[in-house]
Amino acid sequence: MVRGACGCVLAALAGFAAAEPPAKPAAAPASAPAHDPVAAIRAAARRYQEAFQQGDGAALAALWTPDGDIVDDQGRVLNGREAVAGITAPSADGPQTRIKETKLRLLTDDVAIEDGTVEVTPPGAAVPLVGWFSATWVRRAGAWQLAGVRESQIASPHDAARLADLDWMVGDWTVVEDHPDRPADAAATADGAAIELSVRWNATRTFLLRDMKIGPARQAAAGGAAVTAGGDDLPAMQITQRIGWDPLSKQIVSWAFGSDGSHGEATWTRDGTTWIARTSAVHPDGTQTSSLNIYTYDGDDRCTWRSVPTHIGGEHAPHVTMTMIRRPQRAEPSPATPRTSSPRPPQGSPAR
Repeated sequence: MVRGACGCVLAALAGFAAAEPPAKPAAAPASAPAHDPVAAIRAAARRYQEAFQQGDGAALAALWTPDGDIVDDQGRVLNGREAVAGITAPSADGPQTRIKETKLRLLTDDVAIEDGTVEVTPPGAAVPLVGWFSATWVRRAGAWQLAGVRESQIASPHDAARLADLDWMVGDWTVVEDHPDRPADAAATADGAAIELSVRWNATRTFLLRDMKIGPARQAAAGGAAVTAGGDDLPAMQITQRIGWDPLSKQIVSWAFGSDGSHGEATWTRDGTTWIARTSAVHPDGTQTSSLNIYTYDGDDRCTWRSVPTHIGGEHAPHVTMTMIRRPQRAEPSPATPRTSSPRPPQGSPAR
C-alpha cells in the first residue's frame, strides 16, 4: 500500500458531491442519463463520497481508472487506485474538511475538469488550511471515473512577518508524552527526560535552529512526524531542524534531518496561539509518512504538541500528544562571586 498520500487529497475527493450544483439542479438518479454528463459526474461523485464515509476502499478504487494518478501538494505521484484501496472510514477526531466551491468544465463529451478549493481544519484549530485541487473525469464504457487529481496548498500572504512570532520557541525544553495516569508534577521533571529540545536563532535571525535529542526510550521520525516506543538498547537519536521563510513558496518552511538518515519537510501556519506544521518525512527504509504537528503555546513556559497522521495507513497510527516544558535559564554568577571552574554555557545559547 502506498503510504505517502496526503490526507487533503482524499478529503477533496470525498467532498466532490458537496460542491456547487449544476446550473439547473435536479435530483440525479443513481445512474444518470448518458445525455446529461454533468448529472452523471455528480452521481459518480456522490457514490465516491458514500464509499469514503463507509471506508469502502474497493468501491473507491472502482471509481478510478487503472492508470489514474494523484499528485499531492508536495509533488508526490501516487497511483489513485492503490492510494485509496486500503482507506478506512474517517475518524471523528481527525482533520475536518469542507469543499468551498468547484467549477465543472466539459472539455469533450467524455472528458471533464473539476477545479475547486478545500478547507482542512486540524483538531483544535479555529482557522482552516486552504488548498486548491483539480480533478480530471473521463467516461469509459459509459461510466465516469477519476483519471487524475492535482492539489496545491494556498499560501497565506501574511506568513512572512510571522517568523518573528516563533520567538517564544527559543530556549531549552523537556518534552514528555502525556499519559492520563501521570502525576501533575511529574511532567516538570527534567532529569532522565526522554526528549530534550534546544531552540535558538541564527546570527541574522533568519532561521530558527532546533536541535532535538531523543533518548533510548523513544525514537521519532524526522521532523517529529511520529513518536513510538522503543527498546532500551536503541541508540540515542539526534534531529536538527531549520525553520525559515521560503521566498519561493512564500511560506514558513522547515527542514529536518535525523542521525538515522531520515529527513523531513514541513510548512507552518499560525492560528492564534497555535502553530500547525504540515509535515512529510522519509524514513531510512524509503517509506514515507505525513502528519499535522500542532503546537499550542500557553504564553508562558509550556506548549502542547500533538501529532496527527494524515498519510494512507495513518488511520491505524496513534495520535500523539506531548507537553513541552521550558527549562529555567540558569543565571551566570556575578564577577565578584568566586568559582573554581569555568561556567557551563546554558543549552540553546550561542556558545553551544
